[in-house]
Amino acid sequence: MVAAFFDVDGTLTATNVLMPLNWFMKSHLPRWRYCAWFLKLVLWLPVYFVVDKIDRRIFVQIFFRQYSGIDAEKVRKWHKEEFERTLKNLVFAQAMEQIQWHKGQNHLVVLVTGGANFIVEPLANWLCADLIAAKLEEVDGKFTGKLIGEILIGEGKAKALKDYASKKRIDLKNSYAYGDSISDAPMLSLVGHPVAVNPDRRLRKLAAEVGWEVVLWR
Repeated sequence: MVAAFFDVDGTLTATNVLMPLNWFMKSHLPRWRYCAWFLKLVLWLPVYFVVDKIDRRIFVQIFFRQYSGIDAEKVRKWHKEEFERTLKNLVFAQAMEQIQWHKGQNHLVVLVTGGANFIVEPLANWLCADLIAAKLEEVDGKFTGKLIGEILIGEGKAKALKDYASKKRIDLKNSYAYGDSISDAPMLSLVGHPVAVNPDRRLRKLAAEVGWEVVLWR
């Protein structure tokens, strides 16, 4: 079996990890509380930026603490109900064309993301794709802000892909992978057809050095 593995934020969609939480908070908090929450988030942005440059795995762990105390079922339900209005509208047109091409080749489409599963599940269902995504711990129906299991960044994402490919008996040498960040490089290096999508500076440089295809999707 041949598969096409797609990173989500920045590759498949014009999103980042902060946007879904902002959508949810804006729709659920009174205006004054949302403004206070958003100001706090803005004040954290320089910290997030620096930590992300040092180690994206640490950034993801710190960021998901923002979900601590939030009702898990309410978040899941909201993202499912609001998918048409939010995430669906931010899928790159060229990404959809590529997914349709893969489906025409009878390739298995798999979304592989460090984002939370409850955010990406509606997208995966819409695309009829399999999903490998981060999971948040729940206690008494509320998120604790802690991630469960492997952090799906860098080598963690590559390991999850290899484990999935082994279970599904996927031929990685003939498979495809799409990513936008240098943190996606370990995943891209596993397949015979790696593609750098809207790559950051370091991934663009690496792609040029090793001969990976580079595309720009909008």
